[in-house]
Amino acid sequence: MTIDQPPALSLQPTLNGSTESGPHENEWYRRDFGNYKVREVPLHTKRPIRLIIVGAGATGLQIAYKLQRQMDNVSFEIFEKNADVGGTWLENRYPGCTCDIPSHSYQWSFWRNPNWSKYYSGAEEIWQYLKDFAVQNDLEKHVKFNHRVQQAKWVEEDSVWEVQVQTPTGETIVSRAEMLVSCHGPLNNWKYPDIPGIDKFQGKLMHSAQWDDAIDLTGKAVAVIGGGSSAVQIIPSIQPKVGKLFPFLRSPVWITAGFGAKYAAPGGVNFEYSEEQKKAFQDPAELEKYSRDVEGELNKRFTLMHLHSEDQKVSRAYVTQDMKNKLGDDARLTKHLIPEFALGCRRMTPGSNYLQSLRQSNVEVITDSAVELTTDGIVDSTGREIKVDVVICATGFNAAKPSYDIIGRNGRSLGEHWAEGAKGYMSFMADGFPNMFYFIGPNGPSSHGSLLPIVEWLTRYMFKVITHIQRTSIKNLAPKAEAIEDAWVHTHELLKRTAWSSSCSSWFKNGKKHGPVTAIWPGSRLHWFEALEEPRYEDFEIQYEGNRFSHFGNGYTFTELSEEANAVWYFDVLERELKAGKLAFDVVQD
Repeated sequence: MTIDQPPALSLQPTLNGSTESGPHENEWYRRDFGNYKVREVPLHTKRPIRLIIVGAGATGLQIAYKLQRQMDNVSFEIFEKNADVGGTWLENRYPGCTCDIPSHSYQWSFWRNPNWSKYYSGAEEIWQYLKDFAVQNDLEKHVKFNHRVQQAKWVEEDSVWEVQVQTPTGETIVSRAEMLVSCHGPLNNWKYPDIPGIDKFQGKLMHSAQWDDAIDLTGKAVAVIGGGSSAVQIIPSIQPKVGKLFPFLRSPVWITAGFGAKYAAPGGVNFEYSEEQKKAFQDPAELEKYSRDVEGELNKRFTLMHLHSEDQKVSRAYVTQDMKNKLGDDARLTKHLIPEFALGCRRMTPGSNYLQSLRQSNVEVITDSAVELTTDGIVDSTGREIKVDVVICATGFNAAKPSYDIIGRNGRSLGEHWAEGAKGYMSFMADGFPNMFYFIGPNGPSSHGSLLPIVEWLTRYMFKVITHIQRTSIKNLAPKAEAIEDAWVHTHELLKRTAWSSSCSSWFKNGKKHGPVTAIWPGSRLHWFEALEEPRYEDFEIQYEGNRFSHFGNGYTFTELSEEANAVWYFDVLERELKAGKLAFDVVQD
């Protein structure tokens, strides 16, 4: 018998008959290895994963958009307490509500808007951008509106999150998923100030985050409690129409130009885009370049935030003089309103016409604390009662505590865990809370520029972790307590040298004057992006689903199961890495 050629071999499995065809010819293999059975799947087969997303604001919508385009074998649902999408931009509609981040930075990198009307956009326009994004991409079908999450509890024996949700009818339902993605946002859990008599006031009482559009302030006596960013926008917006305005400004704050002031109008103030500019932005290349230029400007602020830097010294002197000029060198106001603490200790607050409005004839700035509300007025710390028709509380949010109960391993509450000196991992994970991603948690880049690119980067990180779990035998993971402790030590040793750690009452320090900075990343914006380029799995406590190598499967790969696959793909990797030279194994190669 003549043989011309050996038989052709195939990458694909062509097994002839059963692998269980009687006793193995090698006596050593005539046994079982415990209860282990080989999974009859190729290497890195992605197992199904389910996500529960809390919140249909900007973050939740973006995650839903990308899940459908970048992830395999993943299902999800979104619970939203409101009747519409938009989160903070749906809820915050007070007069003058404007983002202090340039419009062309406060947008998704993949969904640029050529039609922004102003350099700094108002709340309604930003909400419309998010609404259009949701509608045009059919994202609302994934959202259960008017569903308020009350509790999320980790069930160890099943390795799932069990989430209790109140429906529009008041019924409580339970949903389960391997992953909990909390996107309720830091500007969600608003609070009234703890002032005696607040329940006795018979006039109109409202919080800036729950503005009543039906109220007409014309000719009324109005008090505004709070001196942060909301108050800085509300006061000049309502001043021209009210009869008398009493801003209760207990604490000083730096009033500065907005972020990205280089591209703003002279003085760093807002401006409207011309029709010619908006027409030019219809060219994708022009829009991309302008958006990148504006975004790049936001990455240049870290040196300014160093206590003893020249940037801090020069900028502080400039802002001090600018505030004096806008206050007309009023001795009382300049002494009280211009801070002694470092520029940036509290979030720097842009305020077009804010300081000028404080000098108007119908405005009386109260520098004493509001200590009590009566039926028709406010009592300050000197005992003086001021009669008012309306009290507006621009008193911020409880950013340190989740808006619902999150219960991790061993019954541990995340709210209690983070109540004092919150410690998190990479700004959105916590020890003892497996498979949980929290947008955004302790020591995140909260004062580093636009949050939307940051949210995209966190989503990318989360997708990497979830995909790794899918492709391996990992059942769940959570950051190690010792990793968080090491990160905490580094964080605060570095933050010593920054303005954020200066002595002032700030939500960066959970409302305290002296205490740890719990809201700020210890580095520049670019530092944060690079630090989260790739997950550090050595920092995780990992539990496996049985044998940690079961995902190796039946010995085949997806390459062998595809006729069009590249069977020598590793040559391409080696070639690419050799060309990259000494940058080949750096995390960032560009």
